Parts: sequence; structure tokens; C-alpha cells
Amino acid sequence: MLFSKKTPEEKMEKLVHRKAWGELSEYMFKDKEHKIALAQALGTSETEEAIDLLMELVESKDQDILEAACESLKKVGDDHNTTELLRILQTIPEENEPLRKKISETIQALHKRG
Repeated sequence: MLFSKKTPEEKMEKLVHRKAWGELSEYMFKDKEHKIALAQALGTSETEEAIDLLMELVESKDQDILEAACESLKKVGDDHNTTELLRILQTIPEENEPLRKKISETIQALHKRG
């Protein structure tokens, strides 16, 4: 099909490529699926704006959104993001081990990226 409908992630990747940060930031207020797609799309850009939006998504208390944001951060983030991640880690209750583990893994990966 010539004009197939793009998935939300494909649309967002195009916006990331165009550096349309205003349009992309609107997805921060959408539903969970849009936030996950946004996190995945942002993982294709190492710009400060993309990383800033990812850091906001990491603040999410939703495990799926946080995991998607962490996976993207591992690709595009750097050592400078670890301080903020450590702060977020301290706000997550001890009993939420999966979330704590995901953030810890991301911090370790960013240390390796330097």
C-alpha cells in the first residue's frame, strides 16, 4: 500500500529527525502507549532535547514507560544523566525491586558509555 498509516512511533521518529521538540513534548501528556512510543523514538537522537524528554519519562511511576525510557537512555544518554537517575532511584520504594533494578542497570550502562 502506497499511503499506509504510520504507527505513532514512526511518526515520532520522523519528528525526532526533524527536531520538532515542541510537537514531541505534547506526547508527554498523552496515554501510556504514546509515552512508550515517544521513549522509543527519542532513543534515536543524542540531542540534549531528546535526553531531557527521556529524563522526564524516567520520572514516570509506570514501570513500562520507565523501562522504555531507560532502554533509550542506554543508547543516547551519558555519564551526566547518572546523577539525576540516582536521585530518582532514591525515590523508588525498596519493595519495587524491578524498577530499582532497571534504573541501576541504566546507570551502569551510562557509566560504561562515559
